[in-house]
Amino acid sequence: MFRLDNLLEQWATIYRPLSHTPGAKSDHRTFFRIGMIDQNSEFIRNFATTPSPAMAYATHIDAELAQQNPKAVSYRHVIYFMVKQQAGTLSKTQATDELSATEARFQTDDMVQDLLAYLFALKAVVGGKRISDDQQTVLDATGVPLDFIYGMDQFTRECWRGMKLDEAHWGTLPSMLNGWQLCGLTIEQLQPRELCIVQSRYNI
Repeated sequence: MFRLDNLLEQWATIYRPLSHTPGAKSDHRTFFRIGMIDQNSEFIRNFATTPSPAMAYATHIDAELAQQNPKAVSYRHVIYFMVKQQAGTLSKTQATDELSATEARFQTDDMVQDLLAYLFALKAVVGGKRISDDQQTVLDATGVPLDFIYGMDQFTRECWRGMKLDEAHWGTLPSMLNGWQLCGLTIEQLQPRELCIVQSRYNI
């Protein structure tokens, strides 16, 4: 199974603004797997103690059969970046301090573009293309490229080829929490499929 969330958590550990420490009881946990951004999500339940900035991958499935390719499923990956704006002054609360909110929104935009640059470099490696020394240094920090080059199966290679990074879109969301600004990134991906009956899954 192609698991983008595992790769994103790896990225969050080496990306300096997040500096995520894995583990449910981590003292600097900034990466979350959530169903959706709603009152039941882990981030919303813990936003008061979550370090800023933070990142979340939506694990709800959003997919459809690809009309242009009957042998592929089109998935939509949704990733959220969250930044808590600076505390307001006596004359301005966080809800009315638009300058502070604007700076937080632009920070989420920067993080989206940093992630896309990283994913573009990984996709290039999968495709056998050369990348810059700076890109290679960052990729080496995750330990991912060697796995990609030597251990990747054909299915996973096809999944990466199907990542439509050049069609990614993102935008800020209305403020849901006091002082937190959110930006949602959506990436579409074509994943090869084999719709076949697996006899072992049936009581026959």
